Amino acid sequence: MALVLPVSVTVLTPATSANLGPGFDSLGLALQIYNRFEVEEWGSDPDHPHIEVLGALGEGLSTGPDNMFFQTFVLLLKRLQVPIPSVRIRMTINIPHGCGLGSSATAVVGGLMAANEWVRTLGLAVPKEELLEMAVEAEAGNHPDNVAPALLGGLVATTHVEGKIHAIKTKFPNSLRAVIFTPSFPMDTVAGRKLLPANYPKADVTFNTGRVALLLTALQTGSYELIGEAMQDRLHQPYRQVLFPAMPDIIKAAVAAGAHGACLSGGGSSLIALASSHFHDILRAMQNTARAAGVEGTGMILRADQNGARVLNTPRSRIRKEVSARYGDQFYWSPARPGSGR
Repeated sequence: MALVLPVSVTVLTPATSANLGPGFDSLGLALQIYNRFEVEEWGSDPDHPHIEVLGALGEGLSTGPDNMFFQTFVLLLKRLQVPIPSVRIRMTINIPHGCGLGSSATAVVGGLMAANEWVRTLGLAVPKEELLEMAVEAEAGNHPDNVAPALLGGLVATTHVEGKIHAIKTKFPNSLRAVIFTPSFPMDTVAGRKLLPANYPKADVTFNTGRVALLLTALQTGSYELIGEAMQDRLHQPYRQVLFPAMPDIIKAAVAAGAHGACLSGGGSSLIALASSHFHDILRAMQNTARAAGVEGTGMILRADQNGARVLNTPRSRIRKEVSARYGDQFYWSPARPGSGR
């Protein structure tokens, strides 16, 4: 039968910072720096995509069939029993890999978003919120704290209820910025988790639950003077400090320079400070303190991304012949309006 297929689909997916101190595996924030993924039908072998990685930060990423973006792109199509197209993928990587800013989550979410757009005029596309379960399934550690904000944007709280993942998004205050310091070394998430204890003292669990409540309340009410205390953590950061001994001093320097609070971003190695002013002073203080400890690194000052992953464009379509027992009718793939991807 004749299927009308998109020439290309382009998806933009934001960086994320998980935990924000006490919200271990349950809080995540989307940030305005993005990885860009472009997919177009090309070639003749669906099992071997042609993958181009652009940007120095993408060095070392797989360009074979095991590429995470391609894997999740295929995952959704297979679930929907849609034939896998032969594609060329261009990945523009602006988020450092292995540094606690959700680079892997952008690939997972980006692949699902691109595949979802690919099937839109077959009547099979779903609201992006419904992609969350599959994103968590595909994410290496099966944790929602990075993929949820990458997908939805804003500040997202997640939990499991009766085997289902529930995610609640709230708008992050526009008056706050995230000041990011990224050391020149990555931190292995798996190695970091191995440092965590199997059980925690009741006092430490109570400490963290209280800080999560305080952090969410402070952000909602604009009580930014509480953020420093609210970003304290006893469940993961003290243990991961073994991999980054200079971390406490850099956090203290950020607060002394005017940040409301600071913490490890996800599993590290990046650090995130939340501030409403003195952004460059804070970043400079973090870099200088790190350098004094023999740690070089880069910095960014970012707003929160409030929208999450989005489809940028689906240009005009082309027709190709294809036989599939799955469909008995003709389907016409009309291009989506710019910005219409959900």
